[in-house]
Amino acid sequence: MNDGTRIKEIEICSGALYDVPNILNKIGINSKVLIVCDKNTYEVAGLTLKNVLEDKKYDVLLCNLNRSGNLVPDEKAVGEVLIHLKDDFEAMIAVGAGTINDVVKFISSRAKIPYGIVATAPSMDGYASSVSPLIVNGFKRTYDATYPIFIIGDTKVLKDAPYDMIASGFGDIIGKFTSLADWYVSSIITGEDYSEEIADDVKKSLYKCVNVSKSLKSKDESAVSKLMEALILSGISMLKFGNSRPASGAEHHLSHFIEMRELSNGEIRHSHGAKVGIMTKIVVKLYNTVFSFDKDDIIKMMKERKSESKEEFEFRINKNFGSLSSEVFDDIGYYYLDENERKMRQERILDNWDMMRKWVSENVPTVEYVDELLNDAGAPNDIVYLDLKYDELKDVLLNAKEVRKRYTILRLAEDINIDKIFDIALKN
Repeated sequence: MNDGTRIKEIEICSGALYDVPNILNKIGINSKVLIVCDKNTYEVAGLTLKNVLEDKKYDVLLCNLNRSGNLVPDEKAVGEVLIHLKDDFEAMIAVGAGTINDVVKFISSRAKIPYGIVATAPSMDGYASSVSPLIVNGFKRTYDATYPIFIIGDTKVLKDAPYDMIASGFGDIIGKFTSLADWYVSSIITGEDYSEEIADDVKKSLYKCVNVSKSLKSKDESAVSKLMEALILSGISMLKFGNSRPASGAEHHLSHFIEMRELSNGEIRHSHGAKVGIMTKIVVKLYNTVFSFDKDDIIKMMKERKSESKEEFEFRINKNFGSLSSEVFDDIGYYYLDENERKMRQERILDNWDMMRKWVSENVPTVEYVDELLNDAGAPNDIVYLDLKYDELKDVLLNAKEVRKRYTILRLAEDINIDKIFDIALKN
């Protein structure tokens, strides 16, 4: 599989784990490596990899991030890996999925030691990306990091991952329906950079995944391989663009907000991809609601909208983010309270309404279709799975938009008439 970027080797096939020494040798790494894993990934691939490398005379040091509960990509995990680092390491090898990959790639970028990833589950699309979502001071932030020099996915290992992790990867990819829509809409309304070529690559990853939706539940090795390829292609799209924008929109912001709530209650209870898949349904519903209106409806709603005052904004942020409020104020500040900027965005919304409406009708599916895909793949498809009540959903939508500064359907609703749109969308 050729990624067309700076990743030197990508191998997704049966038995790929045993080819790691050859891949290392091919890219010029011949002696000392650090393997980073956790208690679970050590058992499914870490120990085997250690033995395979030592059989080929590699000097291997192991960093096992052992936790009684779920491993979190936080300051503790980063610090623990840093303690194991030595100046003479040629490379780090992350053995795991999202959390391990995010921690190691961040350290790789700061320590200037290259890393590769041996994936143990097709659970998320960050394997090839050059960003690292970490939880710092309880707040999920995406940091610039680096790309792996190789990605290995042994399909015999991947297909035996817990099914909720496979379903998580499916949910993460399904989120591209709305991340692509958010990116397109933002390019029209805010002038944000947009690439048709990269958007097409993300669509390819999306439909690779859609095409195997009915084969995943049986853990068909070919289907799991296609899902892993889709996840890597999505990550490469982010790598080519330079950040996560092509593959992360409102569905991810909602997931991050719920994740922060889970953390505040002690631990992350549901996988990232499960939350993304479920929230994709909600965001699709918002798109279908917003773009069901014609321009005259939008003009009327804009006239009726009520602006949030600085005091109301501060009260809402402090109430919903608590000790993390300062993170929101530092990142976004009062940017979206600027009514002059809003007026300019509203003018662009109206000027381009019919064009955007046509694009959305052609590219954003129905809620029923997304629900069917998630159900076919055996992925969670209802907010009840997240212990979230329907009467709490409006509050989540109102506040999740503050997780990132990026313009999404949530901001578009805010520019039109957020209360009215959310009330209509959530009525059924």
